[in-house]
Amino acid sequence: MKKWMLKKMPADYRGLGIKFSLDPVVIMVLANRGYDNEEKIERYLKNDLSLCDKSGGLPDLEKAVEALRRFRDEKKKVRIIGDYDIDGVCSTAILLKAFRRYGIDADYVIPHRVLDGYGLNTGLIEKAHEDKVDAIVTCDNGIAAFEAVELANSLGMEVVVTDHHEVPERIPNALAVVDPKREENTYPFREICGAYVAYKVVARLLWGGNSGNRDALSEEAASDRPEDVLFVPESDSVFKRELMILAGFATVGDVMPLTDENRILVKFCLEHLTEGINPGLEALIEANDLSDRKLSAFSIGFILGPCINATGRLDSAANALELLMCDDRMKAKNLAEMLKEMNEERKVITQQGQEMAIEKVKKEIPSDSVLVLYLPGVHESIAGIIAGRVRETFEKPSIVLTDAEEEGMLKGSGRSIEAYDMFARLSECRELFTKFGGHPMAAGVSLKKENLEPLREFLNSHCGLKEEDLVSVLRIDADMPFSYVTEKVIEDLGVLEPYGNLNEKPVFARRDVVFTGGKIVGKNKDVAIFTVQEPSLGNRTYKLKLFRHLTEFHAYLDETYGPGTSERLYRGGGVRLKVAYYPDLNEFRGERNVEFVMTDYQ
Repeated sequence: MKKWMLKKMPADYRGLGIKFSLDPVVIMVLANRGYDNEEKIERYLKNDLSLCDKSGGLPDLEKAVEALRRFRDEKKKVRIIGDYDIDGVCSTAILLKAFRRYGIDADYVIPHRVLDGYGLNTGLIEKAHEDKVDAIVTCDNGIAAFEAVELANSLGMEVVVTDHHEVPERIPNALAVVDPKREENTYPFREICGAYVAYKVVARLLWGGNSGNRDALSEEAASDRPEDVLFVPESDSVFKRELMILAGFATVGDVMPLTDENRILVKFCLEHLTEGINPGLEALIEANDLSDRKLSAFSIGFILGPCINATGRLDSAANALELLMCDDRMKAKNLAEMLKEMNEERKVITQQGQEMAIEKVKKEIPSDSVLVLYLPGVHESIAGIIAGRVRETFEKPSIVLTDAEEEGMLKGSGRSIEAYDMFARLSECRELFTKFGGHPMAAGVSLKKENLEPLREFLNSHCGLKEEDLVSVLRIDADMPFSYVTEKVIEDLGVLEPYGNLNEKPVFARRDVVFTGGKIVGKNKDVAIFTVQEPSLGNRTYKLKLFRHLTEFHAYLDETYGPGTSERLYRGGGVRLKVAYYPDLNEFRGERNVEFVMTDYQ
């Protein structure tokens, strides 16, 4: 059961609403997110795209650009080494497209999740040496590849690292290490994904410095520091837009905070994603029947992005990269269909693994504060997804492990909660791992099977979690009557999009909502449409929808109000509940109607 907390940060709701021509409830939501005065709200609403082209202060950025220019001039053979998830695939695509346009002789390797493991390693270095590679550029990995970079150096290969992950105690001895998490970083926004780091590097390479058309610059841009000014020829404008779309796509897929310039980048991505600039993404949108729909961050995070990730989980992420690099529309269509089919397969095995994990927690470790699960037979590629589902079910940090290729070894992933810095806690017992990495909310680990129980015991005895830390909090933006909501209110709320991590969809609540009837609909019978009233405000009725979680809702009603309550509900049972919801506009056959979607209940 979630703990509801009503947020109401002070601000001049009415005055600011008049100033920005927005309903006061939108100002209330903005204030709850820290935008509580005219200056902050103006910056939020301005969506200043020039922020996305700034890079001054990123550590070693200039060193990386100088090295890349030299690689081209000296005709060096360059290998890009990415990662097998959506961020790594998009990062690799950005670098590969930009290098080819710039004239760098480049190929790529995306490690196989099972055969190679994550990131740059000595095996990949040895293979690059066999292939007579002169230089390596990493993306979305490399910050912890100290030994691999040392080997590359000893074999006469130069290395440039671009990454965004947490920085270990020592960084690789590379020509350049571009990572906003480094202590030396002075770039004002650190929470950017690997693809966005790659974009900033190549944007500086292609359009930074003293080349280009200064006359095309805006007065504001011309006043910036030289290193932050891009000079983009008209002939490159569509290409630049494609790279930004890929960076925005990865930002959502890698669950980065949708605040500051990330939000601006993703908003730009969504506005241009359906223009067909990248044939592969266009084919993926068509394969998922989204061509005629308004795309949102949800579309990327839960429909399109998982198709990119599925290839790296079940086969080779090279298939996903081939899609993003593809210019042949028929080939792109075939690749997109294959990725969609893989994702459907991934959904099935994930559901099976999730059920196994939840049952194991209930039977074996129900009192643990940190859940460490060994699931033999589960594909290691979905360990992270299952860990996330277990965390959501029990509101506890969760690590799911399964058998690695090497006998006696385990591999897995963890997902955390706000009160628990998983990377910091794992760092305290680093001697138990052969390899680990990540950040406060997620991690990947490898360890000997004999260290499984010591890991579980250590994490639980040193977790520092209190009972209240394990209760999920639902933050309510306002107690807003259904009767207050109009089409104008919903349209005004649209300025807050795109929604995502740290820029969540607003949540409103009402108490004493009376359910007077309902019906179950949908192809899978997983949607309920209820008729509800607010008795204190008259007899008007409203439509309230609940998606998917019907089984849990029915169980709650029967447990709270007695057996059979959920059945009576659909016959006009008159149940009273507190409801958390968000409003939406339903458009059907040219008609628009206000409706409400229930997200929680008490």
